[in-house]
Parts: sequence; C-alpha cells; structure tokens
Amino acid sequence: MKAKQVVFILMVILLGVASNSYAQRRVIKTPRRTVVQGPRGTVVYRKKPVVRTVRRLPRRAVVIRYRNVPYYYHGGMFYVSRNGVYVRSVPPVGIRVAALPAGYVRVVVGPRVFFYAGGIFYILDEASREYAVADPPVGAVVSQLPSDAAEIEIDGKPFMEYNDIIYKQVTIEKTGYEVVGKLDE
Repeated sequence: MKAKQVVFILMVILLGVASNSYAQRRVIKTPRRTVVQGPRGTVVYRKKPVVRTVRRLPRRAVVIRYRNVPYYYHGGMFYVSRNGVYVRSVPPVGIRVAALPAGYVRVVVGPRVFFYAGGIFYILDEASREYAVADPPVGAVVSQLPSDAAEIEIDGKPFMEYNDIIYKQVTIEKTGYEVVGKLDE
C-alpha cells in the first residue's frame, strides 16, 4: 500500500514538472493572428509576413558565401536558393558587402556609427573597407521600417517586429521607430 502511495506521489510530481516545462511558451494560431505566451509576456502577431520569391536573380547579383551557405545579394536584398526558386531572406549578422544599398542612412548610437537600409543595420569594418551586418543597437531610431514588418502587441502595448527585432513608435521631431530589444526564441 505504501509503495502505491509513493508511486502515485512521484507520478503527480512528474506530471507537474512536465506540465510546467510546457508552460514556458504557448503558441495559439488562428487565421488572423498568432498569440505567443512566454515568460516575458504575451506577443500577438496580427499579420503573417509575406515570403518573397523570384525564379531568376538579376544579372548583377553577387554570391556571398557565409558559413558555407551561398547568399545572393543585389540592390540591398539578400536571397537564398530553396527548391529551385530564390527566397528573399534577412542576412545573418557578420555577413559583409562591398557597398551599401541605395537610400541608406547614418544612425549614431553613443560612440558608434551604424548604417541602416531596408531593416538591416551595417557597420564599417575599417580594415577591409567592407560593411558588415550588425545586431541592431538598442536605442537606435529609424524613420521607417520595411513594408513586411509585423504589427505586434506585447502585454497589450503596440510594437512593430522585423527579423525578431522589436521596435516601438516614437515621435521626436517626426514619427520614427526605436529599437527596444529582441524577441526571445
């Protein structure tokens, strides 16, 4: 009898631990939104990002190999090959390009100078004179986000998200978006 009680108590404890591990992150998907509940709060995605594909790359697209993966770069856009088509993708931090895309802007955060174009932050590598994709600096304010940035809510407050980076709308002289952090994975 005592052995059954011990087994029962152990099962209750194991079920409690197992259900607790699933409680760390909960995802609820509906046709109009996705709700992610995690340890930092609730995130509501109101629209799904659009996947952009092309069958052919422009003639002057440059192949950049990064960690043994070929990325195709043209006009500020990065593509990867998937099943016979090229999918527009966000470049990994550290990949380098020889020239910045048209329409870039300088963003100064503290002592560092960043360059921003199309939702991507770059820094100049003085040694190679190339521009490396950088993590967005918290506190940076940009005037616009890419059209496929998603509107989200975190604990009932509106934010924008692009490439797992969270932006909040701010008004200094005119409306802009401030980098406030990264979404947890």
